[in-house]
Amino acid sequence: MPYVIAFIIAVAAFMGWRAMQPDCPGGAIVADAQQCRTTFGENFCAKAMPEALAIARRGGGSFPTQAACLDQYPACIERSDIAAWTPRPASYCLARGADGEVARAEPRYAIR
Repeated sequence: MPYVIAFIIAVAAFMGWRAMQPDCPGGAIVADAQQCRTTFGENFCAKAMPEALAIARRGGGSFPTQAACLDQYPACIERSDIAAWTPRPASYCLARGADGEVARAEPRYAIR
């Protein structure tokens, strides 16, 4: 029985640690190009926003129809690599590298 309690405490501690981590370590979450320019500046966002959207168009999930996608997500866009639909990101986690280039561009999705 003490092992079960120790396991539960360890899992709870891990979950608490995960909850305390930042949503976008080393970067910022932006909803659109305007918020990106306010946070990072024009030059960075001119590269980061198209890159983030391209990532979303290639890897955000795959639905055969727009209706199927809209059943689970508030907005959908066509994928660029296959004939399918993918959720439109609600925001993006963007991070600038030490060289000023895009170090990370991760789509964040909202579900219905």
